[in-house]
Amino acid sequence: MTFRPFQFGRLTAAVLICAALAPLPATAQSDTETGTMTLEQVEDAYRDGDFEIARAGLVPFAEDGQSVAQYRLGYMMANAIGGPADLAGAKTWLEKAVAQEHRAAIVLLARVYLSGNPELPDFERAAELLQMGVDEEIAEAGFYLGQLYRSGRGVDSDPVRGFELLSAAARAGVLDAQFAVAQMYSRGEGVEEDPAQAARWLLQAADAGHTESQLSLSFNYQRGTGFPQDEAKAAEWLAKAAETGSPLAQRILGTDLLMAEGEEADPVRGISLLLQAAEAGEPGAQSNLGFAYATGRGVAQDDAKAAEWYRKAADQRLTRAALAYASFLEQGRGVEQDVEAAVQYYLVAYTGRSLPASQSLGRLLVAGAIDEAEYPEAGLIWVSDAAATGSAEARDWLLAKAEGGRPFAYQLLGNLYREGQGVEADTALAAGYYRRAAEAGLPFAQLQFGLLLAAGDGVEQNIIEAHKWVNVAAANGLDEAAERRDVLANLMTPEQIAEAQARARVLIPKN
Repeated sequence: MTFRPFQFGRLTAAVLICAALAPLPATAQSDTETGTMTLEQVEDAYRDGDFEIARAGLVPFAEDGQSVAQYRLGYMMANAIGGPADLAGAKTWLEKAVAQEHRAAIVLLARVYLSGNPELPDFERAAELLQMGVDEEIAEAGFYLGQLYRSGRGVDSDPVRGFELLSAAARAGVLDAQFAVAQMYSRGEGVEEDPAQAARWLLQAADAGHTESQLSLSFNYQRGTGFPQDEAKAAEWLAKAAETGSPLAQRILGTDLLMAEGEEADPVRGISLLLQAAEAGEPGAQSNLGFAYATGRGVAQDDAKAAEWYRKAADQRLTRAALAYASFLEQGRGVEQDVEAAVQYYLVAYTGRSLPASQSLGRLLVAGAIDEAEYPEAGLIWVSDAAATGSAEARDWLLAKAEGGRPFAYQLLGNLYREGQGVEADTALAAGYYRRAAEAGLPFAQLQFGLLLAAGDGVEQNIIEAHKWVNVAAANGLDEAAERRDVLANLMTPEQIAEAQARARVLIPKN
């Protein structure tokens, strides 16, 4: 079986600006005075954690043209050290440092251009800088430039060139490059597919502490892709990834330990790992902590803490957390009751395609907690989903809207009775609702009514009327209807088809 590295977010053009920042080098400049501080005092402030002072103290030296100060100031601005992030300012100072041939500024400046900030992306300039870095034999530059050749940003797409650059960076010890090379060998991207080479590079990066490689190995050992299936090794690599500080690995392992039964269970360690991941901002871990506190799993049950963790994850638009937090808000569980806020979080969950969220929104709409006018079509869907749970109130509300001139409600009622969702299945009643929606011009209802006519299901069979309605649905842009119409035509005589087409023309608007 072909080996496939597990990918948690391929790094191409959007690159986080984070690199180890060494202290300012001790040079002849270290006792130079500009303004009220010496460069040595600036260094002392940085080392002592007085980043605001250090950042402000670097400005005069940068303005004086000292490249090391320009580089350090650009780094601090890019990484929001000692003040707010300022990528535009970072770009300005780093460009000045590069112009003075400050070697370390080359890759950092390229990464600023690749940061994803909509005001700064300049992939061509990034590629130019990275080529300078490659010429200077900076291995990290080869990694980023190789990724650009893979993605075709800033340069013409060239997987072969990308593989060459990434291989050189991998041989130089760049762990991200080793992982990328494993990916390319596994896919045959820019090089002939070679699972053995892919596994070798993945293992090398994982052994060196590369988190994505460790997670990938855990995944592959668990699934038996590229490696013999081995649950013990999968667990071992997952644990190593968690130890290296991967919030994702901490969440997966923490959840496994928390939810396990018997000897494999370790709720104390599970909660500890989930806390680490949650505090690092991992939304899945935050949601799982919410679940733990809500149910008392591994911790003392605490609704307030559950609500807080659910909120943090919901604010990152995690569907299951938004649904849970909305429920807490609606009930006033662990938080002050706030139905209006609950609706907003149910909406977040609904955009994540949560059926329970849709059902809750429908229930609240019927109860008058939501202004129907704000959601004219979605509101009907929500109420239909609520009706599918067996809510007679929702079903009656939907019928009232249908009879009040909302044909889409007829279509939704047809769906409920055809499928027997929340009601006893009744194709005759479904056909009647579909007919009303079809006559109002809704293509989906026209198709469904036509199909019921063709099958004689809930209505007297009539192949000519069936073809008519399916043909009208096709004319209204429903692709599936065109396919169904052609199937029906194969069962009909030319005279029947002609009659059906004549009837359809009466209903099809002329262009």
